[in-house]
Amino acid sequence: RSGDHLLSLIEGTLDIAHIESGKLTLNLRPMHFANLVHEIGSMFELEAQAKGLAFRFEAEGALPAVVRADEKRLRQILINLLGNAIKFTSRGTVTFRIRYARELAVIAIEDTGPGLSADEQARIFEPFTRANTPGPTAPGAGLGLTIAKMLTDLMGGELSVTSAPGAGAVF
Repeated sequence: RSGDHLLSLIEGTLDIAHIESGKLTLNLRPMHFANLVHEIGSMFELEAQAKGLAFRFEAEGALPAVVRADEKRLRQILINLLGNAIKFTSRGTVTFRIRYARELAVIAIEDTGPGLSADEQARIFEPFTRANTPGPTAPGAGLGLTIAKMLTDLMGGELSVTSAPGAGAVF
């Protein structure tokens, strides 16, 4: 396991270095958008159920079958956000909400986890930053949200968080 953790840390650091240096380029091409988000939703529904959490996938309106985007990077962002929501939620619900209008996807990952203080929210996208969640420390290097934010920015999007201690979070 420590080898897996080290490999994940190295890969995350390399991703950040590539993004910051401008060497990471997007592979924009037609991708099956509706299929991707349903597939990701199904995958995390099983993970949530295994942990005893409720999982909701809510598509607001019709999702386009095909869009032009970097499928690998979009998948990476969604996996980081949904994985964190499930990892840090000990009971309750994780909701994966998506709507698409005017060539813009709006995605919200909401959980009933411990929430974040204002100070934690201000730093949560910085490398190696971890929230001060109660209980045992969850595995990870604190790079997932940093990478998700950088990739979202690179794709011309915006990643933000709304939260309060004890009230969960919405990314």
